Amino acid sequence: MKRTLTAVFALQLLTSVFAASAVEMAPYPVKGIVIQVLEQFDNPEGAIFSADGKFVFISNAAELGMPDKGFAWTHKGGYISKLAVQPDGTLKLLNEKLVTGLTGPLGFAVSTVSTKLFPKGTVFVVEAWAPLADADGNRVTDPDLLDPKIIAFNADGRILGTIELGAGSVAAKVSGVPATLANALAFDKDGDLYLADTGIGGGQFSPPIETKGGGVYRFPITSLDALAAGREAPLSYIAVPEGGPDGIQVAPDGSIHFNTVGAAAGLKDPAGGGFYRVTKDHFTSGTLPAPFASGAGALDGLDFAGWTRFDTEIAKTHTVVITTPFSPPRTLQIDRKLAGPADLAVQKLRDGSWSVVIPELSALSANNRNNPVTVVRLPADFDRF
Repeated sequence: MKRTLTAVFALQLLTSVFAASAVEMAPYPVKGIVIQVLEQFDNPEGAIFSADGKFVFISNAAELGMPDKGFAWTHKGGYISKLAVQPDGTLKLLNEKLVTGLTGPLGFAVSTVSTKLFPKGTVFVVEAWAPLADADGNRVTDPDLLDPKIIAFNADGRILGTIELGAGSVAAKVSGVPATLANALAFDKDGDLYLADTGIGGGQFSPPIETKGGGVYRFPITSLDALAAGREAPLSYIAVPEGGPDGIQVAPDGSIHFNTVGAAAGLKDPAGGGFYRVTKDHFTSGTLPAPFASGAGALDGLDFAGWTRFDTEIAKTHTVVITTPFSPPRTLQIDRKLAGPADLAVQKLRDGSWSVVIPELSALSANNRNNPVTVVRLPADFDRF
């Protein structure tokens, strides 16, 4: 018999899994089946299903791919790919370069409520911009060239608007710093938009750009059109001085969850890979609660399938961590070793099974456009244990 949960009960169960505050993996994994590996991307970092579930969009972050030059995004080398979801859950490439000329495109979100500029279902993607290099691997040091932003586009790739995150923007005025490594996005059911900024890369510029360690933003739906038009509008921010926020997603009860990437980004992370939960009240007060779990490693992507939480670990285990309200965290077990699993996307298929699309950011690998995206199928009842 399928279990049903109230929002409060589910949240209590999910957080009680971590009552000891330290993540301890359960010995029994979640077993998935790899149904497809597509090796035709350039450091894919983000994946998102369209609102109708017919398409998947992949962000090709175009990491420089020159190990001797260090980690950096290639200036205006990134792009968005569009794929169609097939009846069996596999993906078919429709347009390799739907949107081009981007710098470090990373996480996505799909709007849940229409505004005048952005119809419901508009796809939002964030550009990171730092660390930054030109196509020859030369570090960009002019701070005036830093231009992080959120870009909104429709399913045909038409740009509908942008929200600036750099120096002089409304976001920078509220946080006190530009978003140097804006990393992931999420919408709630009210249409408010959330952004996680890891906050690194400012040191390469001359003079250096202060970052303060990153944080998370809330853009109310009533502000989106004004911000896209370059006008002042209310937004709020929670500073995360250590740890480096990376993945962000909204739980079924409307609370906002994010994780931290820590040492993988060269940052101190007292939580050692933290699971955080905040509410709109925290954005109003600007206060950061303690993580409700810690010690999960260097975390990147984050998504929910109902009340089940998915996190990716990119430094040590290179795995997907799955946490249900009824069990401790478990590792996704598949017959493939992942290379830097990043901002994954999860969707229920027509037959009740689940599709997990895992972009693999193969950092420092040569840019031959052969980096993988792995598609995994989970049984309908994977979350019952």
